[in-house]
Amino acid sequence: MRYYIVTMLLWVGAVQAFAQQPRLKQVDEYLAATGQPVEVGKPLEKEYCLLSTLYKRDKSLMLNLPNLEDYGTREVIPFGFKLNQTSELELARQEGNKAESTVRSFYSQSMFSGVSYQFCDSVVYGITLYYDDQEGVKQNIHKNLLKHFKQADYMQGEATIYSDPDYAVKVLPGKVEFYSLFHFPTVETFYPGVSHKIWYGPYNYEVDGASVMLAFYNQESKENNIQSAFKVSYKYPVGKPFKMNLIRFILDDETIELPLEVEYTDVVDGGKSIEERDTRTFLFPEVLKAMDRSAEVGVELVGEGGRFLYKMPAFQRASVHTAYEYFRWNVTNPMAKYRAW
Repeated sequence: MRYYIVTMLLWVGAVQAFAQQPRLKQVDEYLAATGQPVEVGKPLEKEYCLLSTLYKRDKSLMLNLPNLEDYGTREVIPFGFKLNQTSELELARQEGNKAESTVRSFYSQSMFSGVSYQFCDSVVYGITLYYDDQEGVKQNIHKNLLKHFKQADYMQGEATIYSDPDYAVKVLPGKVEFYSLFHFPTVETFYPGVSHKIWYGPYNYEVDGASVMLAFYNQESKENNIQSAFKVSYKYPVGKPFKMNLIRFILDDETIELPLEVEYTDVVDGGKSIEERDTRTFLFPEVLKAMDRSAEVGVELVGEGGRFLYKMPAFQRASVHTAYEYFRWNVTNPMAKYRAW
C-alpha cells in the first residue's frame, strides 16, 4: 500500500511540475480544442527598464556620456535622469510610456549644434547629438569615440557602430546616437498563460547586406516559473538562399551548438531581402552564465546555403547579461525549470 501511495505522489508531482511549464503551442491547442477564441492579432506589449527593477527603488544609476572632450556635451543630462512636470524640456513626440524631446542648443561652445533625449517611463535612455556634416567634425567625433571604445563594432554604409558594456553608439551623417545599455527598455510580450521579457537592444549586427537580430529573453508563467531562451532572425539579399538550421556560440574554452528551426520566412525591403526567423530556442541558465563570463563570444549561423560568422558585439552581449541577471534574481525553484524541456 505504501508503494502505491509513494508512486501516486511521484506522478502527481511530475504532472504538477510539467503543468507549470506551459508551451505556447500547447496553450494554443488547448484553447482551440475547448472552443475558446485564440488571439491571432499582435500580442499585448509593454516596455520598461528591466535591470533597474532588480535594484532598490530608492536608488537609480546615473550614467554620463563618454568623454568627448567637448564643452557643450558637459551640459547633457545623464542617462537615468527622470523627467518631472517642472522640467523645461519640451516633448516633440510621445507614444505610450515612451517619449522624445525637441532639439535643444548648447550654451557652451561645442562641435555639436544640439541635443535631444529619449525617455521610457520618463527616464532618459537615449541621447542624440547633432552636428554639421563636415568631414573635419566627423573625424574629430570618431577620434574621441576611438579613445573610449578602442575600435568600432562594424561599419555599414554611412553608419559606424561602437559599443561596450555601458553604451551603444551609432555615428550617422549629421547626428550621433547614444544609448545606455542598462537603461534601454525591455519589451514584455504577453501570451495566454506566459509572458516573454525580451531585451532586443538598440541595433542588429549588419555587414555586406546581411543582418542578424539576436535577442535573449525569459519566458515566465503566472506561477513564476522561468525558462531562458533566445530568438534570432537573419536577413540576407534575395537570390542567396540560406535556410538556417544551426547556431554555434564560440566561447573561450568551449563551443555551444544548438539547432534552429525557421518558423517564418518573409520578403522585406521591397522585395530585395529575405528574412528568416526562429522565435524560441530554449537554453539552460548555465549556458547564459558561461556566455556572460566569456571574454569573447563568436556567433556562427549555419544554413543549407552557407554560414555567417561574427564576433558578438557588446550591445548584443548586454542581452545575454540581462536575461541571466533576471533569471538568477527571480527564479524561485531552479530544479523545476529543467523538467519538460
